[in-house]
Amino acid sequence: MIDKLRTLLWFFSNPAHMPHLWQLFRRILNYRKENTRYEATRWCEQLAVSKEKALKELGVRYPLRHPAADFPDLWEWAEQKSKEVPVRMGGAGSVDFLYTLMLALKPARILETGVAYGWSTLAILLGISYNNRGMLVSVDMPYPRMGNEPYVGCVIHPSLRRLWTLIRKPDVTGVPLALKILGGIVDLFHYDSDKSYTGRMTTYPIVWRALRPGGIFISDDVGDNIAFKEFAEIAGVKPLIFREGGKFVGVLRKPAS
Repeated sequence: MIDKLRTLLWFFSNPAHMPHLWQLFRRILNYRKENTRYEATRWCEQLAVSKEKALKELGVRYPLRHPAADFPDLWEWAEQKSKEVPVRMGGAGSVDFLYTLMLALKPARILETGVAYGWSTLAILLGISYNNRGMLVSVDMPYPRMGNEPYVGCVIHPSLRRLWTLIRKPDVTGVPLALKILGGIVDLFHYDSDKSYTGRMTTYPIVWRALRPGGIFISDDVGDNIAFKEFAEIAGVKPLIFREGGKFVGVLRKPAS
């Protein structure tokens, strides 16, 4: 109870993030859907393929490539920088998959939710740098009471920051602002923020409407609950699932017509 009160006080002392508090209350109303990890994990296990096969199914004829292969110095700098951070945040995730998509598809307008250290952000920005094309807008709300805000995106080298816009707001207010900056159109979307069923089903439809035909929609940790499964059914698109570090990543490609 004391922890909950402290979290509540954190929100009141950070009014820019207050809209997310309503999302937390909505989770209580959605408690049955929030507690669907078993069903979601079983579904993911049945569908999971390799990253290489997922790329092939997306129509990408490009070998899987890690960004460190092309930017070893910047990646080494990032790894060292992450070790200096006193707050532990999320892991690197599917950076090779993201980077490969960047090289193969050369998207111009990229949206990301959830930054933490910034490993996925870095992979995307290095892809933009390699292609000499594109812009990334990221939305990130700091972890309540963890004091991680000064370290969000810490692995992003100063030379890459001109390619990047960071919106420090919760998804519910940050995503609409990001879409406005991107002109209302997204070529590639990476979701790695609020992992709840409520959070996903709030943001997924908003971005899907803005995703251009043929655009790529990626969501991390889709085995947490059935939100991604349900959304794929609503969108009428065959989902692609692959494993990443003991978890599952889901991918959709919006039909071209």
